[in-house]
Amino acid sequence: MICIYDKKTTKGNFDNNGFGILSETISCYITEELNGDYSLELEYPVNSKKSKYLVEWNIIKVEDQLFRIYKVEKSSDGKNVIKVWAKHIFYDLSYYFIESMKAENCSVKTVMQKSLIGDLITIYTVDSDIITANSINIEEKNPVEVIFSIINIWGCGELKRDNFDIKILKAIGKDAGVLIAQGKNIAGLKFNIDTTSVVTKLYPVGKNGIKLTEKYISVPNWNSDAYPPFPIIKKVEFKNAGDEVTLRALAKEAASVIGLSKVNIDIDFIELSKTKEYEKYKHLQTVNVGDLVIVRHKDFNIDVKVPVIKIKKDILNCTNIKVELGQPKDSILKQLDTANIKTTLDELGNKVAESFSSMLYYANPVALTVGTAPIEPVYLGITAVADTNLSMNFTMYCKASSLCTITIEIQLDNKDISFTPKQKLQQGDNVIGIPLGIPQVQQGAHYIAVFLKVDTGTVNIPMFNLQCMIDGRNLQGGLSAEHPHAECFEKQKLVNMNGLYLSKVKSNYVRTEMQTPTTSILSVHKTADIEAITGGKQISTNHEISIKKLGEILYFTPQYKYKYSIDDNVLILDNDGLYFKTVYEGTAVNESIDEGKMYSFQLLDSSNFAAIEKLEVK
Repeated sequence: MICIYDKKTTKGNFDNNGFGILSETISCYITEELNGDYSLELEYPVNSKKSKYLVEWNIIKVEDQLFRIYKVEKSSDGKNVIKVWAKHIFYDLSYYFIESMKAENCSVKTVMQKSLIGDLITIYTVDSDIITANSINIEEKNPVEVIFSIINIWGCGELKRDNFDIKILKAIGKDAGVLIAQGKNIAGLKFNIDTTSVVTKLYPVGKNGIKLTEKYISVPNWNSDAYPPFPIIKKVEFKNAGDEVTLRALAKEAASVIGLSKVNIDIDFIELSKTKEYEKYKHLQTVNVGDLVIVRHKDFNIDVKVPVIKIKKDILNCTNIKVELGQPKDSILKQLDTANIKTTLDELGNKVAESFSSMLYYANPVALTVGTAPIEPVYLGITAVADTNLSMNFTMYCKASSLCTITIEIQLDNKDISFTPKQKLQQGDNVIGIPLGIPQVQQGAHYIAVFLKVDTGTVNIPMFNLQCMIDGRNLQGGLSAEHPHAECFEKQKLVNMNGLYLSKVKSNYVRTEMQTPTTSILSVHKTADIEAITGGKQISTNHEISIKKLGEILYFTPQYKYKYSIDDNVLILDNDGLYFKTVYEGTAVNESIDEGKMYSFQLLDSSNFAAIEKLEVK
């Protein structure tokens, strides 16, 4: 059933037929790509009454999936057909804009949540079963670009889009149980072979630059006729290999498939249906994106599982008319290009974590209400720099509306642990405290989640009254015992006093002076009439002024500090010379606010820096 809805219809309001059912649809196709496009094409009679609803921005529902129209075309060749193109409702995220976003050492789910800016968090839900931590910096992107960037930077993950529910999972498909053998020409099957990434020898490099004694690992049958007469060598990094034994094992595993050419298979079921081989492949008409199909590699008689990477589905006939199968699905191939993956391990932090125990702390920042449906108030990420044991302390103060039983479910890395405590609560005030040991946690990123639910009524937890503390050695980060403080780092250009040049003007002036006669010689004198003598003419004299650049060397030393006007809050004068103060420390001040806690720190007055330009000798 295909329905059409107004463009302003919001989440939760698609459980009806909207403007109506598009019962006269001529054709309708949905194209879905693995980690790519998800779109719809539909043709409808122009003279139908419901064709007036096929306009830009309106929403089409097909097989319970929503698509927003972005392009409309009315034919002018006499067919009287209107054709529309629509994108999955997931792409509504592309209309939002993220100016800047930074996520350090976070899980995939956390980054996805950060990308839901504004009111998106109330519209879309996100999730992931990938717990590997990584970092990402986003500048001027939309949430759709962020989600695809996550898959690129993490180097793994398949995108599952179900209307407003978005997930990045390790794998979204199932095994289709179909074998396709290369080498036989069948109408409707098109094999595309790409040898761009073929490698015959690996030069493996592990953590901290570890290399093998033998340096290289050859792929199986590297000297066979399937390869050129010269070696094809590529450097491959295995960042998880901390020793030579591990590096060798990972490299040999990679070599088993890395020499194979990439295989893409296009299947056109319209053409294939005309052949006798159709029966072997008709099961592919019902596969979904991400499902796995076995391809037999003709060069080495090796069976390799490849995913379905693209499907074009005929909605009216409920079958796939085109299926595209991708290259061998092997995680090693994704390790070949790690340029965009940012390092998340802080080596200095690791050394500190190995020597001391750390405490990771979480408290609910908002008031919570627990009902009969489970909620997840705690989702805490931890990083272990080595295998370790953890202890967890869970404390909660709450008010129950009635006598009830609360169930506390704890997950490690999205999997339930066997300890699931239940506690009876009396009506009114209750306090719960649970110590818990979590042994044998392996090195790497982990996530601890806590779920709460009651069998009846509700339980209210005030802000900061649900606390979860994780304690143990080999944990990176954690709380510091220092008092809260702020450090302000301000980059300023240094004043190069030795490079100053001053402009000076050297000038001479000429002065004409009339001498007064000596009265002892001339008893009578008369002032000459200059105007009568010169006939009213004036005489002008040009004076040259010489301008020179003089290199001034000014030495500032501590013993002459008293001669200069210096703001000690901004400048420092010591044996190294005169320079700016660039690091400022101070104790944070507890501010009074209505709810919660806030600390303030007095920053410097930037106007003080103007005094540097007016440095004067007293």
